[in-house]
Amino acid sequence: MARFLLPKNPWTYDYGSDALDGDVNKIAFEEPVPHALELNPPWAGFGGGARVSSRNMPTKLRLKGRKRKLLDFDNQYHMLLVNRRFIDLIEGFQKDVQYFPLECSWSDGSAAGQRFFFFTMVLLDAVIREKTTARWVPTRRGGLWQPQPGETFTFDKTRMAGTHMWVDPHMPTRGPLVSETLFSALKKADIRLFYDAPLYEEV
Repeated sequence: MARFLLPKNPWTYDYGSDALDGDVNKIAFEEPVPHALELNPPWAGFGGGARVSSRNMPTKLRLKGRKRKLLDFDNQYHMLLVNRRFIDLIEGFQKDVQYFPLECSWSDGSAAGQRFFFFTMVLLDAVIREKTTARWVPTRRGGLWQPQPGETFTFDKTRMAGTHMWVDPHMPTRGPLVSETLFSALKKADIRLFYDAPLYEEV
């Protein structure tokens, strides 16, 4: 089984932030960029899918809003913002990931702790098209999956071949996919806070 792994409120922020260095809008994949990701930089949709360049990556983040306990798994600038506990759990399943440390502070300048921008480096098309009901939209670059409510995907576990976290080249802005094994481990470890996404079959 497989699911998308997205923050609880993927398209909005409970609290914003200011990057105090770097340039978020210029964060890019390392060359050569996979064809499927040429129009979708790392900050476009949470997932990654290739190695990300450290150039322009912020190292300091000032968090807005009241002081609070930070989540294990959150987002800023449409990139995953996670703690070390999340990283350690993921690396127990898969090493093809990348993360960049951020020293976080509150608006009064006091320390808020360390977090990381996190990406999977795996780009994988494991969808079995003949068994998938999601809407396929042809494009000049091949095509994109644009599922409607109630539509579903079926994944080929042979193609997944032990992969636990990846980005589909035909869904580059929908965030990473994870195996049900990894999803269950995140739940068991009480990693907070991600959306309880629909479950898709593997055959």
